[in-house]
Formats: sequence, C-alpha cells, structure tokens
Amino acid sequence: MKNIKLRIVYLILGSALLLFALFMLAVNLIIPAHFVREAKKALISEAQYQNRTIPYTDDESFFDDEWNDAEEHFLTPSIVFLELDNANQSSGWNRDAYRLEKKLLEYCKGRDLSLNQCYTFKTDRHHLIFMSVQEEQDDWEKPYAYIMYIDIGPITRYIVTLNWAFFGVLLAISSVMCLLGFRFGRDIEKEAERQQTFFQNASHELKTPLMAIQGYAEGIQAGVMDTASAAEVILEESDRMTELVEELLDISKIDMGRQPLTLSEMDVRELLYDSIRAVEPAAAGGGITITPDFPETPVMVSCDDTRLRRAVTNILSNGVRYAHSQLHLTCRTEKRHVTIRIQDDGDGIAAEDLPHIFDRFYMGRSGKSGIGLALTREIIHLHKGTIRARNGDTGAVFEISIPVSR
Repeated sequence: MKNIKLRIVYLILGSALLLFALFMLAVNLIIPAHFVREAKKALISEAQYQNRTIPYTDDESFFDDEWNDAEEHFLTPSIVFLELDNANQSSGWNRDAYRLEKKLLEYCKGRDLSLNQCYTFKTDRHHLIFMSVQEEQDDWEKPYAYIMYIDIGPITRYIVTLNWAFFGVLLAISSVMCLLGFRFGRDIEKEAERQQTFFQNASHELKTPLMAIQGYAEGIQAGVMDTASAAEVILEESDRMTELVEELLDISKIDMGRQPLTLSEMDVRELLYDSIRAVEPAAAGGGITITPDFPETPVMVSCDDTRLRRAVTNILSNGVRYAHSQLHLTCRTEKRHVTIRIQDDGDGIAAEDLPHIFDRFYMGRSGKSGIGLALTREIIHLHKGTIRARNGDTGAVFEISIPVSR
C-alpha cells in the first residue's frame, strides 16, 4: 500500500493523456479527413449537376422534381466559382479572397490539371479543395472553363481553437482530480497504516496473557508452582484475553459499520447504577469508594443500554484503577443533553497523554495500553454523543454527553 497516492495521480495523468491523444486523433485527423471527403463529394455532385444538358422541349413535365430539386449537399452553399479568364468576378470586393484566388490561379497555371478531378491547395490560413470544370457549349462556341473550390480553412482553424480549449479544460479537470486522488490515496495509506498498527498491537495485547497462561501452565506441569495460585492467575489472564477479544471484535464491527444500535427508552440512572455494581468488587478490593450523585427525577435517554453500559463501565474501571480512595459519578441534564461526569482523586493524566487518551493501544506514561477507552469513544459517537477527558482539581475527569429523549 506504499505510494498509493502517487499511483492514483499517475493513473489520472495517464488517463488524461490517453483521452487527450484520442481527442487529438479524432479532431485533427478523423474530422478534417471527413470534411475533405465531404467537400470532394459536394464538388463532384455540383460538377455533375452543372454538366447536365437540358434538351429543347415544350413539355414542361420534363422538368420534374428530380431534375430541378435534386438533394443538395450540405457543403454546396460553400462552393465558390472562379473563372479562369477573369479572377475578379467571384470575390473582387474581398481583398483576402482576391489574393487567395490569385494564388490558386497561379498554382493551377503551372500544372496540368485533369478535369473533374479534386485537388488540394493550402496556405497559412486556408485549406482549399478545388476542381477544374469545363462545360461544353454549342459547336461554334468555346468550352466554358472554370474552377470550383470549397475552403475548409475555417474548420481547421476552429479545430486548433478547440484543441487549446479542450487542453485547458482537461488540464483543469486533471489538476482537480489529481489533488483529490492524492488526498484519497493519502487517506488510504493512513488507513492501511492504522490497520497494520492495529493488528500489530492486537497481537501484542493477546500475546501477553497467552504467555502468562503458558508460563503458569508449564510451572504446574513441572511441579514448581502452587496449583491453586497458578490456576487463579490462568483464569484471570483468560478473562482478560476474552475481554480483549470481545473489544477487538466490537471495534472492528464498528469500523465496518456492522454494529447497529438497538435503541430503547430508559432511565440513564438505572444504567449508571448497573455500571457501579459491575465495578464494585474491584473497587472494594482496592479500597475505593464510589459516590453517585443523580437527580431525583428520571433522566430518559434513547440508547443501546448494553453498549452504553459497557462504555460507562470502561470509564469506571479505569477510574478504579487510578483512584486513591474516591470516585465520584454525577449525572446532570443540560438543555437537550445529559452529562455524565466521572472523576477520581488520583494523580491525573499526564499532559502529553491527554491528546492520545482515546487512541487505540496508546501506551502512556504508565506503560499500559489497551483498547477500552477507544471502544468507549466509538460507542458514544454511535449514540451521537461526545466524550472528553481532562484533569480536574483532583485526579482525572471524564465527561460523556448524549442527547436526551424528546
């Protein structure tokens, strides 16, 4: 997954260049060639029309629709007629056209041009498709010779303008797409790196209790450890590993969006009392007193009681671990939110650890790491709430805010 952002940028640039090459091929080769063919068709069609002989007859039905109203080519109105003997008749009033036709006549005089054959004549600004035509007259009259031409120069000039316009638009779009692709690739790299770190840390966390279990089991097998005490440690480490695996599964499901909440209306005070009862044995063992401070009236919230209880229990367990003797748990309703505050009387959180306290497997000054607080934050976010940690007058303070029921 390294340098994926650069790969995305290269892919976008390569696609843009390929698109531009195809556009250049279509606009500069296919389209001009098409108009050259159509111009030749128009000249040939007009020459055939001009060379038709109208017989002398009194029958007006002879001049039917097929004769007079033959289908006209779309380039026929662009045909210019130039007499070989008088170059001023066609465009004498237009200086640019006069010079162009003069150059065309000079070009034709030095060459033996076949009748009714299409030729090409180019200048800096013009691209002429022309034909030398000769109409037979009566026996006593000289054949009438002239040149028909179509100038597709404006089309080629428009194509050049179109090239630059398309190049500018493509450049702007490619720049924006490269920027977005670079950011998207960077996010993918960060996510891949985060997942790699996650799996490495998870392996490390699982390895610690497994090694303890293995060590005590080998001690029992060798007969160098007391069976009862070793079994107690093995059970504790097994519980720790089970809890860690459950946390890993939960947070991975949340990341994948496969952890929907089962919401129900409940009094948040009951949930907090349940959390207190869950940590009371550990608190009693450490000489920690938990003091609740709740409103007398029910505080109703819409929540997934199982997951929200787990989030609060994680914070309480963390408080019991670091408190000296007291742990305060308060609940207050503030406008449309209920705020749950957990404060211990420990040493507080190190300043350098505060920004990372909810990061997965973050190892702070205490040397301990885990995923419990990270899972707690994800659960609170699923409830559209917020959680933050700070240092109070005494110890650490965790504040959870979730919306109340309407």
